[in-house]
Formats: sequence, structure tokens, C-alpha cells
Amino acid sequence: MKKAMLVLTLATLPLAAQSWEVGAFIGQQNYDKFSYADVTLGTVEAQPDRKTMGALRLGYHFLDAGSALLQVTAAYQFKSSSEVTFKVPSAGIGSLGIGVNLDHSAACLGVMVDFKTAVALGAGLDYRWDKLEGTFQGMSSSTTYGRPWARFNIGYVFPASGLHPFLGVETAVALSTKSVGMGGPSSDEEALKALAPKLQIGVYGGVRF
Repeated sequence: MKKAMLVLTLATLPLAAQSWEVGAFIGQQNYDKFSYADVTLGTVEAQPDRKTMGALRLGYHFLDAGSALLQVTAAYQFKSSSEVTFKVPSAGIGSLGIGVNLDHSAACLGVMVDFKTAVALGAGLDYRWDKLEGTFQGMSSSTTYGRPWARFNIGYVFPASGLHPFLGVETAVALSTKSVGMGGPSSDEEALKALAPKLQIGVYGGVRF
């Protein structure tokens, strides 16, 4: 009987702590860069421009651990486009005028710990699939880059009955990046991964219920 009660209690813990979250993020996205050696110009740097982007996220608090809530999340980041600037710092050339665009969207799954403090704090890990598309010398290429990201936020949950609005600041950083040799990327796909987003910071808000 005691064993059956224990199993029943463990099975109902997630149900007792369930809480849904629907949120939207808007902020600035910073991209990685790479450099390579050109026989004529010397070292050339490729860097996408920073871009404002938006995303939607769905979360589910499945476990109440007393001082914190454990949450699983799923998110989709809408496509944004950034121009890739090629520079030659040693020659003082700010742009070579090479027309390359980088389009990016993403989907991710993650887990988050939301701490029960006066100011809402959260920290978690996402696994994100970045869809990268670019045009190099008139030819289009695309690839998907899967890697882990760390995510942190701080904000405030407004007291209310039923729906609980929240608003805060969130930042996310990629935990791995792609590097290329001094001879440059070996393929368009490698170039796209080397230019992939590496940092996001912005405003995150929504409702919990």
C-alpha cells in the first residue's frame, strides 16, 4: 500500500505543478565572423551586420522543486536577413562591396529553471537548429547548424488572477562556434556556419497560466 501511494504521489507531482507560458522575444542578434588570407589584399574579414529579430516560445512548468520551477520550452525564431560585410583592416578598407546576404531562422527545444524570487530569474539550456541561407557569387546555398545555447533572463511577473503577465530582459549565447582556416572556408556551408548567430539580447514578455 505504501509503495502504491508513493508511485501515485510521484505520478501526480507534474500535474500539481503544471503551468503554461506563452511568450515573445524581440531583440538584437549578433553574428560570428571569420577571416582569411587573400594573396592580393592580405587578411580579409567577413562579418554580418547586427540585426533585430523576433521569436515565439511555448513553455510548460512540469515540476515544482520548492525554490524553483523546472520548465521545458519550444521556440521558433522568424527569418531575418543580414548583409555580410567584407573588410580589409590592414588597408583601411571598410567594405569591399561584395554582395553577400545571410538569411537566418531557427527552431529550438530547451529546459529552463525559473527561480522563485522577488525578481523573476531564469537560466537554462536550448538545443537550437539554425537554418542558414546565403548567396555567394550569385549561387544560393543553405545548411542547418545544430548546437547548444545558454539562456538567461531577469524580469517581473505581475500578480493577477488567472493569467500572469511577465516582462523582462533575456540574453542567449551560443556554446559552440565554427572556425575556418586562414585559407578561408572550404565550402559555402562551412562559411554559413562560421557566420552563424552567436549572441542575442532583448526583451521577453508574455503570460503564464
